[in-house]
Amino acid sequence: MLRLGDSRIRTKLYVAYAGAFLVIFLVAGGIIHAQVRELLRRNTENELAKTTEALRTMVRATVDVSIRNYMRAVSEKCLDEARNLNRQVQRGRLTESQARERAREAFLSMTIGRTGRVYCLNSQGIMAVHHMRGLVGVDMAGLSFVREQIRRKEGYMTYEWKEPLETGQRSKAVYMTYFEPWDWIISASSYRSEFAQIVNVEDFRQRFFELRSGRSGYPFVLDHDGYLLIHPYLRGVHFRDYDSPMMSAVAERIVTERNGHFDYMWRNPGETGLKKKVVYFKDIPELGWIVASSSYYEDFQQPLDSIGYVMLTALAVAVLLMIPVSFGIGALITRPIDRLQENFARAAEGDFSVRMEQHSRDELGLMAGYFNSFMERLTAYSADLESEIARRRQSEKELIAMDRAKSMFLASASHELRTPLTSIIGFLHLMEKRFRTRFMPVLGPLDPVGPQARKFEKNLNIVRVEADRLGRLVNDLLDLSKIEAGRMEWRDKILSVDRVLHRAAEASGAPDEDGPGVKLMVDPLAEPMAIRADEDKIHQVLINLLSNAFKNTEAGSVTLSAVRAGEGVTFSVCDTGRGISEDERERIFDIFYQGRDENSRSTRVFGTGLGLSICRRIVAHYGSRLVVDSVLGKGSCFRFTLPFAQGED
Repeated sequence: MLRLGDSRIRTKLYVAYAGAFLVIFLVAGGIIHAQVRELLRRNTENELAKTTEALRTMVRATVDVSIRNYMRAVSEKCLDEARNLNRQVQRGRLTESQARERAREAFLSMTIGRTGRVYCLNSQGIMAVHHMRGLVGVDMAGLSFVREQIRRKEGYMTYEWKEPLETGQRSKAVYMTYFEPWDWIISASSYRSEFAQIVNVEDFRQRFFELRSGRSGYPFVLDHDGYLLIHPYLRGVHFRDYDSPMMSAVAERIVTERNGHFDYMWRNPGETGLKKKVVYFKDIPELGWIVASSSYYEDFQQPLDSIGYVMLTALAVAVLLMIPVSFGIGALITRPIDRLQENFARAAEGDFSVRMEQHSRDELGLMAGYFNSFMERLTAYSADLESEIARRRQSEKELIAMDRAKSMFLASASHELRTPLTSIIGFLHLMEKRFRTRFMPVLGPLDPVGPQARKFEKNLNIVRVEADRLGRLVNDLLDLSKIEAGRMEWRDKILSVDRVLHRAAEASGAPDEDGPGVKLMVDPLAEPMAIRADEDKIHQVLINLLSNAFKNTEAGSVTLSAVRAGEGVTFSVCDTGRGISEDERERIFDIFYQGRDENSRSTRVFGTGLGLSICRRIVAHYGSRLVVDSVLGKGSCFRFTLPFAQGED
């Protein structure tokens, strides 16, 4: 798969230009889109709020006019009835008292809504007709609205009134006509809260729905009891009787709050899915109505969609225009680079005579000059390098021959030295044994040869010790040469870890001459475990580590242990000796290196400097690593891990 980093420069330029433009365009477009969306949302909400207020004003005005006309019709009908009865009095068919009584009966039989009535006052404020008999003949001129009626005698007015058993006043409306022959102010009155029972919504239903918001919005009216009075699809239904609980919840919230707005999900009849909608509603308390106006959010989403289409079109055009622009700019840059690339390719094939022409003084022209200078220097360096390579090849051949000769010498010398050394060491042991068992017992305490004999015995012991040391050195050199030459024989087999530990412990012990106060401890295994390795090689590693631990420990203990570690066994040899400094923890594994004795004990610690190097190479053969942790004055701990035998878990 081709990565952008591997693409040509003109492609990178196009991607960079397109990416930068796309980011800028998306950020700017997102900001514009968000601002336009917020503006449209505010405009829609303002329009709904204004529409709702306009609806409330229209409903109030319409109802007020309708009620006024209704009450005027009732009042004028009563006036016509009084005139008709008065004409009969003038014709002698009825007496005036009879006419007035019939008028009272006719007036009191009329109702306006639920509690509205017709009553009559005279110019002095005396109640002439009233449905409550106790008020007839009572002077009502002390009431302000009565005085206003006396003053106006005709027309429409409103006032506040409280019935005897009620706790608060309510708004009331009255329409008056005046019948002068009887001095009656005929008044048709009703509480404004009962106008809803009087008005006929069909009179303004069509004009009500003309005030709508958006393409799909519509207004509606609920009363305080929760009945839908005006709605495009429902009418006269209580919100608890709706088919949809969702619709019932919306209507119940409007009835409860009465003023405000909120969003909700809605589905009109005939639609399949829910859509987000917003509703604004206002209360008309004197009517007990709530006027609401709603609209789908998608009504103001369409301009946003148009803006989005325009932006996408502009983005596509810009991206298409960027192709020739970016490729044209890229060509101005890539042509000199292509020529430079061709010249570098020829130089890589060995032709250092190539040069570039400088056509300008810009960065590409400077680069051509630098290339020419570089090639001139490269030509000189190439000649020097070829001669140096020739000399080094000759030196390498000589070094390889010397290393091969060294390896052959070490292998041959170690092998040739080991045969006579074996005989020498054997004879030394035999001489020491016979001198101690046969010669020393015949010497008396006063024999003058005794001191010389004891001195000879001591010298013989020193020779034997040094011969043993020389033998170990020869064996280590032979092992090292075999490992380096890859001729070491490995006899791997399944070994019991418990047997490996006990064999090493038995073969080592705590040498009294090196550490008389040092105790060897072998930690018991937590579970049986087995490894696959060369028993002698692993034994050699453990013995070498134990020997070093005893040599560097004056008092305390040396601990040999093995524990499960993941998919293998970790062997550890830990002591309480003098420790190893941090800068020596890796150098001690170098060939012929012996650690510094910080406590001036170097005369007591002997070694060839090969043991740890051989141990690390043996452990490395099994894919592990010999490591050490140490604290000066507190001791050291050597560890390595060998894998389980196949089938061991």
